[in-house]
Amino acid sequence: MLEIIPVWEQLDLYAKLAEKYGLAFEYNDFFQPDLLDDEASCRERILAYQSLNRPGRVDTLHGVFFDILPFSFDSGIRRQSLYRMRQSLEIADKLGCRGVVFHTNFNPDLMAGEKYRENWLERMRETVCTLLSECDCEIFLENMFDRSAVELEELAVSLQGENRFGICLDVAHMRLSTDRPREWFERLSPYIRHFHINDTQLMHDEHLALGQGKIDWREIEALIGEFGLKEKSRLLEVNGLDKINLCLEYCQREGIG
Repeated sequence: MLEIIPVWEQLDLYAKLAEKYGLAFEYNDFFQPDLLDDEASCRERILAYQSLNRPGRVDTLHGVFFDILPFSFDSGIRRQSLYRMRQSLEIADKLGCRGVVFHTNFNPDLMAGEKYRENWLERMRETVCTLLSECDCEIFLENMFDRSAVELEELAVSLQGENRFGICLDVAHMRLSTDRPREWFERLSPYIRHFHINDTQLMHDEHLALGQGKIDWREIEALIGEFGLKEKSRLLEVNGLDKINLCLEYCQREGIG
């Protein structure tokens, strides 16, 4: 199933587009700290989305990610990160979402050696287990700055008993890290539950419409098919109806999704 990012000020237009093409939503409002701290505005948006009477356990929600470090060596930062992540899960529950996407936020450039890597693995595993014990939805962890699939694979292996954990593979983030996507699919395919797809000129994360950048989508689609992932949901992670329509036209023309 394809997903789009709705804009709450234009809900009627996005709802009509979703109905026309059978699209799900991934809510992208609620990772903003300022909105989360504004209870009235946050409630207003939740009520607006609830008024659509979306089918349950179809949509997803992008969780908080700014400065979210549940693996920090600082206990105060860990507590605040968990507080924000719990806010994401509570909102997802109110909206009837099937899953919430969080970032790995693993920093490969941090000169902290193996201790940093081991701490990330241990703390992220503890965090995911704790949050899953408190919620009913799935949790997807998305590659962000990761240059390798190794850490995500190790974490996913350690969480194999948690049936509601999965990986969200952001294809543009992956391609900014490597020109060999096959290795990522070989390592992560057993755990991938969700995709974020948009295009890029391979310089930075531009969120271009599909076909407007340099990603070889035929290669990506072939890998998705080869590793049995065609039924996994995919967010067209672009903003605005014009870009969404360009993506939908490209998907139809190229047989994507």
